Amino acid sequence: MKKIISTYFLHALICTLTFGLSSIYAQNDPDLEGWSAVEIDLKATEKLSFSIAEHLRLRNDISTVKNYFTQLKVNYEVLKNLELGGGVRYITKNDDVGKKQGLDPYFRYQFDASYKTNVEKIGLLFRLRYQNKNQLGLSEEEGDIAQEFIRSRLGIGYRIMPLKLNLKLFAELFNQPSNSKIEDRETRYRYTLKLSRKFKKIGTFTVFYGIQENEVAQSKTKKSFLGFKYAYRIDFTQ
Repeated sequence: MKKIISTYFLHALICTLTFGLSSIYAQNDPDLEGWSAVEIDLKATEKLSFSIAEHLRLRNDISTVKNYFTQLKVNYEVLKNLELGGGVRYITKNDDVGKKQGLDPYFRYQFDASYKTNVEKIGLLFRLRYQNKNQLGLSEEEGDIAQEFIRSRLGIGYRIMPLKLNLKLFAELFNQPSNSKIEDRETRYRYTLKLSRKFKKIGTFTVFYGIQENEVAQSKTKKSFLGFKYAYRIDFTQ
């Protein structure tokens, strides 16, 4: 039975990959961004973990800085395979459009609920996230309206045993709440393919590629992103 389930999800992964690649080639020269991150994970107890990460994102075909930010996260396993978490970001955005340009500070917070399970070599993930971001130093009267999103993320992973590689594919939907004060609400669709390899006593290296489509009113924009992440884990339970 487990082999049947494993085979089914592997086929689903292949079909989803095919659909994602078709979507990539269907785009008309979208902007390519570069995303990179360095992260330290701390496992404090069997159920409690923390992380801190530095991120850098480039745009205009990876030629100019889009933003950079520091992120702190905490996760707690409330039930088997079910985690609740939260995080904050301090973001520095490079505003290089319009008359008033410069580096603008933003603050974002988020709350997560995640469920993970495994069937042999297949891993499944569902995450629900609420996030809220606003520009620091400005009030609503000055034009700063908090940007809220409710994000649902579905992921499937497959472990390639001979090479000790983890292949993961994520599909994510961003929706703004109906009570948002933003006049034209935005919807986003994001697909990300990740390949990672963990090295004992060194850390985990991940490369990924993704595409994203944004819809605001009747307008649609697309972009793709290529990324690299390094994570080092410290386990205080061992």
